[in-house]
Amino acid sequence: MAVDPSDDHEQLPCGTSADTLLEHLRAGTVTAHERTCPHCRAAADEFRPLLSALGAALDDDREVTAPPGLLDDVMSAVRAEGRSRGTLRLPDTGSGGTPGDTRVRHSAVSAMLRARVDPAGGLVLGRCRIEDTLEGLVVTATARVLTGTVIPDATARARRDMSTFVEDRLGLRVARIDIDVTDVIDLP
Repeated sequence: MAVDPSDDHEQLPCGTSADTLLEHLRAGTVTAHERTCPHCRAAADEFRPLLSALGAALDDDREVTAPPGLLDDVMSAVRAEGRSRGTLRLPDTGSGGTPGDTRVRHSAVSAMLRARVDPAGGLVLGRCRIEDTLEGLVVTATARVLTGTVIPDATARARRDMSTFVEDRLGLRVARIDIDVTDVIDLP
């Protein structure tokens, strides 16, 4: 299955830009369309916790300590994914060492993990499920491989890339990453 480079995940089904909607919400300048459109209202509901956290952080005298680029990664993934109910609670990266109030949806983490696996390595991730256990994060993914790919090498590289992301960017431990190769594909 080829990825369509013209596929723009930053547009809501109604055609409104998710970035524009987010800016309007932040500035309090929501348009009449954005107030009544079911797509815009659903996206606004998704953005509210982020905007609330951002407002609280701006009102707080403490320095915001989210890892660099995490917000961009999360927002890109949220735009690309459907809604999921499960969330992960990220640890506080400040000096306190206690869990913070930052939560990221499982679907966003799944999308970010899929994005970390370079298809040029011969492995294309499909479904990616997340489970938060006492031992750490358990990731279960399906994948397709290109003909001629050395499967153990490609899956080991994918596991390493996903594990590095979870530990370095999200600050979580990885208990296990399972990758089930479901198909071998040929490129035209």
